[in-house]
Amino acid sequence: MPPLADCRFFRFIIPNKENQIRLPVPFSNGVRDNMSNPVEVITTNDQSWSISWVVEEEHPHQIVFTGGWRAFYEHYHLRIGDSMLLSYHQPKFFYVAIHDTRYCEINYGRNLRNGSLPAIPAHGNYTVQFFAIIPVNDPDTLKLPLRFSREYGRSLPQPLTLTTPTGHRHRVGWNMQPNGRIVLHGGWDGVRARYGLRDEWLVLFRYHVVQNTMYVMFFNGHTMEINYLAHAGPGTDCTCITNPSAPRSRHIADGFRSTNPFFVSPIMHRLANRFLPNVPPLPRVCEDSPITITNERGAWTVRYTHYVGRTNGCFGIGWSALATACQLRHGHVCVFERLAPQEYRLHIY
Repeated sequence: MPPLADCRFFRFIIPNKENQIRLPVPFSNGVRDNMSNPVEVITTNDQSWSISWVVEEEHPHQIVFTGGWRAFYEHYHLRIGDSMLLSYHQPKFFYVAIHDTRYCEINYGRNLRNGSLPAIPAHGNYTVQFFAIIPVNDPDTLKLPLRFSREYGRSLPQPLTLTTPTGHRHRVGWNMQPNGRIVLHGGWDGVRARYGLRDEWLVLFRYHVVQNTMYVMFFNGHTMEINYLAHAGPGTDCTCITNPSAPRSRHIADGFRSTNPFFVSPIMHRLANRFLPNVPPLPRVCEDSPITITNERGAWTVRYTHYVGRTNGCFGIGWSALATACQLRHGHVCVFERLAPQEYRLHIY
């Protein structure tokens, strides 16, 4: 396994002692000598948890979360059958998205204290995330979760275009069963063959509602994401905290190496010299806070704004001065490397 700058994998809550989760063997073997203990687990509602880990004697090749896990488990009302998508950024950070037993992401409110909002919001500019498990001995079809199918099936284009991490687009037909479940068919067998997908592997879907586009990522038998950009074929795994859809942005994210978490943002908006949209939620930063951004040209204080109920925020006041000094223009790709909760280093490509 290559050095892990980033990687993403799923873990399911299964019955065992304390309902603990054991991290994948390939991941555990690759990071246990260098991973911080405790680690910082950051959820989609921007809450941070300090969780310690051990390597148990009866499971010598797997990391197990221990101290702090029970409080995390109870706070998010996890139950058997729920799953977690963990994005690791060495040596300390895990970003976590929690999915329910119906394979749909739970959209926790930023001010969550107890309970959760519905897994799929009713309106707004957002992304719906869910996954499906490739069935055994059925290479021609893939069933999507019933809840997503019923709530969004009538708005999906026919055929559906799936955009993969390599930037390739595949047109796949679908139909709706009498119970309302969407089933992918014509063209899905070609996707399986092209990407070497196997029975019981996972397919993660991200449906951008306003754009009406569907992005997919693939996870192998260890439930680890397959990075097709960095490697000629499936089998090894690393990724970025965000999921850039444009091929160039994805390529830059794949090649960027740091011990700090980072996100990638292309300069595409026509008003990007005035503000930067689609900035992801920043860990441990309030909805309206100053952020210090530095690079070789200087340092700037930029206002980060994130509205409750929205998926992403933006860089506003102060961004114009930065964009002018750095001569940002359409086509540039920015990598923001997190040095501290309110301090980022800017890399421009």
